[in-house]
Amino acid sequence: MALGLTLEQLAEKSGLTASYIGTVETGRRDPSLSTVLSLSQGLGVAVSELLGGSADLSPMAMEAARHFDAFPQEVQMAFLKLLRTIPRRRR
Repeated sequence: MALGLTLEQLAEKSGLTASYIGTVETGRRDPSLSTVLSLSQGLGVAVSELLGGSADLSPMAMEAARHFDAFPQEVQMAFLKLLRTIPRRRR
């Protein structure tokens, strides 16, 4: 959903069927490692993201990270420098 893909679009990108992805999504099937790899490629995300490696991040933070990774290194460094100057809210 965060990427704005339909089940059919993800199926096409990952080389799987929409019905199979639906069964994985609803928990009726446990995916094999090859299925997880196909889904990660179709979604354009790391396998660790699908396996919960980024569970602490919101969907918005994950989207920001994907955009950030696409920038050249000098832009990334400038952006980080800017972020470090913004004071954090205390909770």
